[in-house]
Amino acid sequence: MRYVAIILFLTVSLSAKAQPKSFNGSTSGNIDIFSVLNLNFTNLTGVVSFNTPNDYFNGITVNNAATISVKSNVSWQVSITAQSANFMPMSMGASADMPSTVLGIRRNGTSTFLPMSVTSQTLKTGNKGGATTSGNTFDIDTRLDPGFGYNGGSYNIGVVFTLTQQ
Repeated sequence: MRYVAIILFLTVSLSAKAQPKSFNGSTSGNIDIFSVLNLNFTNLTGVVSFNTPNDYFNGITVNNAATISVKSNVSWQVSITAQSANFMPMSMGASADMPSTVLGIRRNGTSTFLPMSVTSQTLKTGNKGGATTSGNTFDIDTRLDPGFGYNGGSYNIGVVFTLTQQ
């Protein structure tokens, strides 16, 4: 019985004396981050109506017609293009030949309106960042100036805002 107790004691004491070994290691991995571009367009105005002769003489400017916000992890550019060369007549008697150039768009705070056409034009460029990054949220103004050359009626034209990597 003494031998069993001594063997048991030696086994326990040997396992108690074992020291844990430390291990250092390293690993590496790859991540893929893609270019991300997001444009949010908020229309702030509705229908523009020409009600007086002065509206036809002077045109109508709508300041802050819409707000554009860009979120991107790359430098970006917003371009504008008319969907067609002419406005689409939406009512009986409206002219079919009113050109897209009757509509102009500009960034609020600038002086020059870009006449709409089917050729892409740069509206604004900016740097990577969220909508709260300086310059990534801006308002646009519109100007409609058909003069007296077109019949009264309702008209429609599509405008495409394109956000691309710069």
